[in-house]
Amino acid sequence: MSDSDPEGPSLLVVEDDSELSTSLLLYLESEGYEVTLAETGETALEEATRLPGYDLIVLDAKLPDLSGFEVLRQSRDDGVRTPVLMLTGLGDHEHKMRGFQVGADDYLTKPFETEELVARIDVLLRREAEATDETGTFRVGGLRVDLEEDDVSRDGEPVDLTDLEYKLLAYLLRRRGRTATREQILRDVWDLPTEVETRTIDRHVNALRDVMDGEAEDEWPIQSVYGIGYKLEGAERTTGSEQETV
Repeated sequence: MSDSDPEGPSLLVVEDDSELSTSLLLYLESEGYEVTLAETGETALEEATRLPGYDLIVLDAKLPDLSGFEVLRQSRDDGVRTPVLMLTGLGDHEHKMRGFQVGADDYLTKPFETEELVARIDVLLRREAEATDETGTFRVGGLRVDLEEDDVSRDGEPVDLTDLEYKLLAYLLRRRGRTATREQILRDVWDLPTEVETRTIDRHVNALRDVMDGEAEDEWPIQSVYGIGYKLEGAERTTGSEQETV
């Protein structure tokens, strides 16, 4: 990826057909995307897990070393939650199901129309942006969290959180059910270099756990994903009527 500011969303395109990858590069760049190419599974895995991450990955299934399915599986196991569009000639039901099972967000078979590819990319990017900017009120771990008002309470009483604690809680809540790596938290929540010592994140997580339900480790709403980061479980969106009665 370039060190300069991107003109648009950054895409990793994984395709071992050099003629097709070059065509995709030129077309997608003409549509305003910043594009990086990878032609092998090993390179794709290295790029997919590097930081800062890409906005979206276009991934072929048939690669000369690791298959695209294996690249995606290992990336997801490593905590990568970048949207992935599989673009492959393997169009049968079995391969499609395998793609979704290992973590694909969409699946487009070859041959394809470039306009449809861009449309699907835009849908995935828009969905991810909406999740990042999500508002609303949730209940989790005994807390009521209002993302629109930046308000946290318990049993009708305000919960005193530092700015960083609240930002971390809101970030995990918006990514609920998905793993956030420590590097992603440093980058996205605190805008710090990923080389910074990550134990400070652990301290803030523990501070949040102290004001939430859960005595035993397996009961904590903020679960540790060992060696990777954290994810928040058990959050429920409240309805308008429920908000009025709190």
